[in-house]
Amino acid sequence: MQHTISKFLDLAEQAARHPYRRVDSTSSVWIFGAGNFGCSVSDALIDSRIEVAGFVETNPKLKSVQHLPVIDWEALASKYPSAQIALGIFNRNAPYDELLTVPKRFGFDAPLLPWEIYDQFSNALGWRYWLSRRADLISQLHRIAAVADRLGDNLSRELLLRICAFRLGLDTNFASYKSPENQYFNALSIGALRNTLITYVDCGAYNGDTYHDLIHQQGIRCERAFLFEPDPANFSALVRVCGAANPEVICLPLGVAESHRILSFSSGQGEGSAVAVGGDVHIAVASLDEMFPSARIDLIKLDVEGGEAQALLGAKSLIQRTRPVLSMSLYHKPQDLWELPELLFDVCENYGLFIRQHYYNSFDCVLYAVPKPQ
Repeated sequence: MQHTISKFLDLAEQAARHPYRRVDSTSSVWIFGAGNFGCSVSDALIDSRIEVAGFVETNPKLKSVQHLPVIDWEALASKYPSAQIALGIFNRNAPYDELLTVPKRFGFDAPLLPWEIYDQFSNALGWRYWLSRRADLISQLHRIAAVADRLGDNLSRELLLRICAFRLGLDTNFASYKSPENQYFNALSIGALRNTLITYVDCGAYNGDTYHDLIHQQGIRCERAFLFEPDPANFSALVRVCGAANPEVICLPLGVAESHRILSFSSGQGEGSAVAVGGDVHIAVASLDEMFPSARIDLIKLDVEGGEAQALLGAKSLIQRTRPVLSMSLYHKPQDLWELPELLFDVCENYGLFIRQHYYNSFDCVLYAVPKPQ
């Protein structure tokens, strides 16, 4: 325990010695990337009365965005060689250690990175998946260390440490790291389920892609599958793709939470949507305990846009009664890194917990809870 804590405390000291850079409000800013996050960064800067000169992209598709020019790197280097640049790209597709080579090739200093931008403009930017203020993450490192010490293997502990270092700007190379295992369904999660008839619950089933991934895993025999998807457009696609062709599948137009109710969502925030009072989309949710008061469930996947904790609370009796394997997203909120494992330590008695990183920039980090043999 002491060795694990010391690593995280060392990380806190490193972060304190390397404070974030800040946007220079006396100089105009060029934003690298004109997508959703880039536009949100532009809005945040303008709201703070900081001049945004425009956007820069490697291959611009538009000449202007938000009434601001969009130019390529050659033009920026030629006309504005001393430009202040902010990185307006925040997704799982382009690893930051690769993106940072682009401005460097044209003679620019490293752009301000999303966590540095967020630290300065968090109020304006709002919820952005795992982004958090630097001080908030540092203040939780002792708590995260306690979680790390209880994880099921050294790789999980190392990954948790590197995720924290990456989000503090101390391990940019982690941006391009991906675990070799298949996401959600791999030796950790389905190793003990092969060659048995299983019942599967998918919370956040989207269009059925993860269900089809599961049934194509070697040795997996899915007797019944319950696929939850509250978004109307996604649900239509789910029924169309899975409903008729797979008689073992039941598609449910519901989300999951700790009880049955109607939730508001805010949509259109870059990478996804989030539960919010007064949101523009309303969905029905139910608890898994209510839906399955006596059924046996063998495997549960949770990817519910930040509602994982509520879903777990609504499945506590089910988990304790049938001891399913759990595969859940660990990146929708900054506090997921410690709060979701802590909750599972409480709910899942005699389980092993494991972390794997399945895509770039610490997106698609998954927490696996696997029951130990009794």
